[in-house]
Amino acid sequence: MIKRHMLAAATALLLAGAGQAHAQATDSALVVTSEGKTLFRVNRNGGAVFYGEHDGGSSADGIPVEGPGTRVLWHAWKAALRAGLVESTQWDDANVGSYSTAFGKNAQASGTGSFAAGEDVAATGENATAMGLRASAVGIATFAAGQDVVAYGNYSVALGRSAHTNARHGSFVFADASTTDTLRASVNHAAHWRVAGGFRIYTSSNLSTGVTIQSGSSVSNWGQSAAVISTSTGALLTTGGVWQNASDASLKFAFEEVSGEEILEQLRELPIQSWSYKVEGQEYRHLGPTAQDFYAAFGLGTSDVSIGTVDADGVALKAAQALEQRTTHLRAELERAAAENQTLRAELSDLRATHTTEVDQLRSRLSEVRAGHASEVARLNARIAELEARLAAFEALEARIAKLETAAAATSTPRPER
Repeated sequence: MIKRHMLAAATALLLAGAGQAHAQATDSALVVTSEGKTLFRVNRNGGAVFYGEHDGGSSADGIPVEGPGTRVLWHAWKAALRAGLVESTQWDDANVGSYSTAFGKNAQASGTGSFAAGEDVAATGENATAMGLRASAVGIATFAAGQDVVAYGNYSVALGRSAHTNARHGSFVFADASTTDTLRASVNHAAHWRVAGGFRIYTSSNLSTGVTIQSGSSVSNWGQSAAVISTSTGALLTTGGVWQNASDASLKFAFEEVSGEEILEQLRELPIQSWSYKVEGQEYRHLGPTAQDFYAAFGLGTSDVSIGTVDADGVALKAAQALEQRTTHLRAELERAAAENQTLRAELSDLRATHTTEVDQLRSRLSEVRAGHASEVARLNARIAELEARLAAFEALEARIAKLETAAAATSTPRPER
């Protein structure tokens, strides 16, 4: 009954403003025309359509009504639609954009091609969209949805509660309802998120795989806590900044023993250099092998263009074990050598103690002999000196005789005949 009365009232209004009304087509129940042009039609199946001619709102009397009120408004000359309640000038002609739509309470869509829906919302930018409570879309092709959100900056998006793109073009801001503080974009062309309960990305339909970015106090979908980033694989970044690899025994198979000595041998031949990443520049230095050399040496990982930290750590730990075994072996040998040295020192001490008296006696006897034969030694030394003097005289005489013989031989040699 109420719908019937509303339809009758609307029909009466249209008839008063547009002239005659009559059925013109077999499927039409009601048609309103003016100067031969159809303005409004109601079909027999209940469908209805409004018509109009868009001229960009250049005519001063184009809008049917302005000011506050509750109404459904079709602004034909701007091809704009309004429905709901306004308490001020939101639906005045100056605030109605061509091809725009506004629904709700105090919803303003003044930008060309803009859309506004909700309460106290405004889509003032060209092709902008604002929805929710006190949402504003100001720049070109901006989108604001939620409560107290502002998309101010061309092509920006503001979602949630108290999100603000802060005149940063191409930015995306999502703010949760954990606080009323405004989250503002800080740079152009960037995404900004406030999600106190964590950011959860699922990569399977049953939600069993993915990544969670969390606050640390919350628990991820895979049971990790005290983490900033957690994954379904078990790997995570702790709140202290430590990356932890997945290493649960239940995730592994095909275990094999590895020779620590072989690892040391491979490490000895592995080129380890200082280098820089091309994207960082030469001022930033790093130390380590290339992925190609590491893969060639150990065959670990999924490719020869990257090195897994778990593999590098495993090599280092196995090498440390091998060095510890060497150290243990050398320590045992050193202890045995020290014991043998101690035994030898004891035996030497015994020998010294045993022969000390004998040595002292020999030294005493030698002193006595030296003292008793001192005069004999002196006499013998004198005799030796005398004999050496005679020998020298004999040698001088022999030299004289040889000289004389040489001279005699020269004298007796016959002279040649002339």
